[in-house]
Amino acid sequence: MPDCFISYSKSDDELARVVHKSLVEKGLEVFLAPLSVDPGDDWTEKVRTNLKNSTWVVFLASKIACTSPYVQQEVGAAIFSNKKLVPIVWDMDPSDLPGWSNRSQAIDLRGKNQDEIANRIKELARKMKSPDMIGALIVGTILLALVILAVREK
Repeated sequence: MPDCFISYSKSDDELARVVHKSLVEKGLEVFLAPLSVDPGDDWTEKVRTNLKNSTWVVFLASKIACTSPYVQQEVGAAIFSNKKLVPIVWDMDPSDLPGWSNRSQAIDLRGKNQDEIANRIKELARKMKSPDMIGALIVGTILLALVILAVREK
């Protein structure tokens, strides 16, 4: 059973792969469709099964991802299945998240520097109530991956 399912748009593939790699390196089982579906597998069934069995759903919520029908289906399924949904925004206001996804507390990275992101990670980790802190690990790793990408772009 995967700990985390990453929902994202193909346009955010590089970020999704960095997040996936970082989480796997921390010992988590993470579903990212292009890396987790084997040749010959039923793509739709694999996505459904792994989404259903994941505890957390990380929604890489770019403007493009928010318009993707597949992402909308995954996020909707996560909401109706009472998954821990973590929207992460960097190119839009969290209030612009579509539908009910805007009811989940988003991580807003717009205009954040490395220190602010690190502080956000610590704050989030303290607020997580997960007994094994997998939630804090997931969120912290994602933020770290975003910092790495931001530094590389400069």
